Amino acid sequence: MDDMAIAKTKKNLPPFKNWPKVAPQIMCATSASWAMLCAGLVRGWSSSAIPQLTVQNNETLYLEQEEAVWLTSMPPLCAIFGSVLIAFPMEMYGRRLTLATISIPYIVGFYLMGLSYYINSTILLFVGRIATGLMIGASMLPSQIYVSECSSPRVRGALGSFTSTFISIGILIAYIIGAVVEWHIMCFLIGSLPIVLGVTMMLMPETPPWLFSRNHETQAKDALHRLRGKYTNIEVEFQRIKTNASSQLNNSSYAKILTSGHLMKPLLITMALMFFQQSSGITAILFYSASVFQDAGSSLDRFLSSIIIGVVQVVFTGLSVLLVDRFGRRVLLMVSGVLMAVSLGGLSAFIYVKNAWEELFEVDKSTGAESFDISSLGWIPLLCLISFMIAYSIGFGAVPPLIMGEVFPLEYRHRLGTISSAFSLACTFIVVQTFPEMSASLGLSCVYGIYAAWSLVAVLFVAFFLPETKGKTLEEINEIFGQPSVNEITSSADKLDGSEEDSQVHDPKPNCKIDSI
Repeated sequence: MDDMAIAKTKKNLPPFKNWPKVAPQIMCATSASWAMLCAGLVRGWSSSAIPQLTVQNNETLYLEQEEAVWLTSMPPLCAIFGSVLIAFPMEMYGRRLTLATISIPYIVGFYLMGLSYYINSTILLFVGRIATGLMIGASMLPSQIYVSECSSPRVRGALGSFTSTFISIGILIAYIIGAVVEWHIMCFLIGSLPIVLGVTMMLMPETPPWLFSRNHETQAKDALHRLRGKYTNIEVEFQRIKTNASSQLNNSSYAKILTSGHLMKPLLITMALMFFQQSSGITAILFYSASVFQDAGSSLDRFLSSIIIGVVQVVFTGLSVLLVDRFGRRVLLMVSGVLMAVSLGGLSAFIYVKNAWEELFEVDKSTGAESFDISSLGWIPLLCLISFMIAYSIGFGAVPPLIMGEVFPLEYRHRLGTISSAFSLACTFIVVQTFPEMSASLGLSCVYGIYAAWSLVAVLFVAFFLPETKGKTLEEINEIFGQPSVNEITSSADKLDGSEEDSQVHDPKPNCKIDSI
């Protein structure tokens, strides 16, 4: 079989065909993504807990409206600082140990929140919420970088979707538990799940690139063998990692980012995508989902509606990786934006008609005339939010993080990723903080109309400013943004990377002709 036939056969292979060889990578991705599941627990907690805490006849803690807003918006605000503070331990002590360690603040934070019920302390509740909020930001970069650095090229795209899928699973778990138990019991139950993160990460290997950057060449080779399988020839990949590590020994700095067009362009594009992601109102809907259904006039139980939304998000976020590879980034984002605008526009129109009809019904009651009961259409808000969640999950929920990993040059990915993540979390805080006040002053119909308008603006931005990155190499993507010519070391690394596709797996079975990973 000639080289072209081998390459074509390898391209058509499904990513998870050889289970024994990809299983270690799946285990690593699952363990690291558990940090994002914990972040999802923090996000989903407020949907069930806040309605209980704002009822005046509850047994202990009672929150005023302003306190409830701050308790809800505290995690994204604290996450901004968490994403910045985690950079040093991640580089100094490694990705694996960092991920294992952040499980402790998660556990302590949730347990403090549960304990606040028994000692009737609002301060303790906020302290626990701040601790878990910091860990949301601390989870994002280490989990994404760990999965990327542990995955082989063939499965990196699929495993890279684990983080967004797991955060959806965490939100769903919080919805389900919050629907059947009181908020303080929920704190102890979901606060025990981060234990899984700490235990499993201690059993996982460190990433080979980080080990090599610390001059632990032997340990890096052992870790790569463990990740790729016993009979896999890792020499070409190992040399590529070695060469790439050498090429990154430069004087990168934040000052250079501001003065380099090939760095600022992808940074501004990813920041714009993060802004449009949050300006759709997704975080407000997730954080206040139970209240959203009640205020929108849904006839279904608010907690059941939240669970349905959570299930939809998990399913379609998991499927998004297949759609991205098939249709491309631009198409998915534009389709996603249009469908989100239609869904939010429909929800806005329903609420407007509902409110107008109720005012008219009050007039009809005074005259004794019969009127149509609009509550029979209470299923419409659920339908609109389900279609919105589907549209968001296949596009703006999954694609922006993927693009962030593609358009940033490798040597600047950590710095640019920190800036982009912090900006995204700042937008999240603003949306969550302003949603209650905007709803009270403008009305829900107007708020959802604004979110729908931003979704349409996002479509125009993607159409005119976002280049397609599907099927392009990192070098080709960098050339789109005008990166200067690569040096000799980088060229050597690219040649090794290209030859990796032709490397064979040394398997005792003589019929194994191609690398099935």
